[in-house]
Amino acid sequence: MPCPSGEFADEIPVDQPSAPAAQRDPHDRDAEPAEFPDAGPPDRERSGSVPAASECPAPASDEPAPGDLRLRARELTEAATALLGTSPAVAERMLLQALHCGTGVLSGEQRARLYSLVVTAVANQPGREHDLAAAAAAAAASWTGISAADVAHHTLLAARVHYRRGHHRRAATLYAQALGCDALPYPPEEIAVLYEQLGRCLEQCHRHRAAARAYTAGAAAVAGRPQWDELHRDLIEAATRSRRAARNPAAMVRAYLSARRAR
Repeated sequence: MPCPSGEFADEIPVDQPSAPAAQRDPHDRDAEPAEFPDAGPPDRERSGSVPAASECPAPASDEPAPGDLRLRARELTEAATALLGTSPAVAERMLLQALHCGTGVLSGEQRARLYSLVVTAVANQPGREHDLAAAAAAAAASWTGISAADVAHHTLLAARVHYRRGHHRRAATLYAQALGCDALPYPPEEIAVLYEQLGRCLEQCHRHRAAARAYTAGAAAVAGRPQWDELHRDLIEAATRSRRAARNPAAMVRAYLSARRAR
């Protein structure tokens, strides 16, 4: 499973800004006085004439050079990566600063890697499930057009968060969206479990036929793998129950209530 690295994929060039040209301070008493020839034009300051626009000095720009912004983004990223395990909240702030500094100067892939690191930083902070789902969705969007596998990975991460929080409809949408990717970065048994979670979400939404299809797809992912025979059987049984529920939903409700009373 590809895990975006904390370092930039490509070496970021560091452009050294050129030193500003020295300018004479008009109030510097030690500066060499200007020479006025005896037969020169009249003093414009005294005569009240306005100099041409081409003769006016250009205002100094306060905006940092692109090379400075790239260097700053790289420094913040390296510092944040070192803090991901020990101070994830600090790392998150640094990564967000790096994204801000890198606006317009970092490549799409470099920004996507930063978004993935933000996901890691938020995931290392307990109690931030809502923020984790949002960060994963942002990371998935940032990888669009760059890596289908990374889009699917972050979409499934958001789906799992919604699944754990009981947001079954939203989770089902995200699971279905990501599981359609042909380049899923997971082993077959994990893909089977993801389909199982999708099936459960669909059941909670009373979409039993769709749930049966999800369970069947999960079973197919581990078919013919003896070490996963139990998982395969569970998924086949779940698909059968869902098809039965689709044909007779009232009977399934009665069976469910009866099972609850027997506990």
